[in-house]
Amino acid sequence: MRKWTSALAFALALGLAGASFATTPKFDEVDSNDDGMVSKSEAAKVDGLDFAKADANGDGHLTRAEYEAAIG
Repeated sequence: MRKWTSALAFALALGLAGASFATTPKFDEVDSNDDGMVSKSEAAKVDGLDFAKADANGDGHLTRAEYEAAIG
């Protein structure tokens, strides 16, 4: 039982460590149609991105500057 618990703890630690290496995609990766803007549907693929908050000028698209400011 103890070996199983240790193995489980080790596997969990590896999984959490892997999650910390996840990166936010760059603007060019998110702008899938290469129009120089990120649409709401393109932005939906980015975990944790609040599109409405990021769209500073309210035009329904994110510029490179808006996107980069939002992802920090």
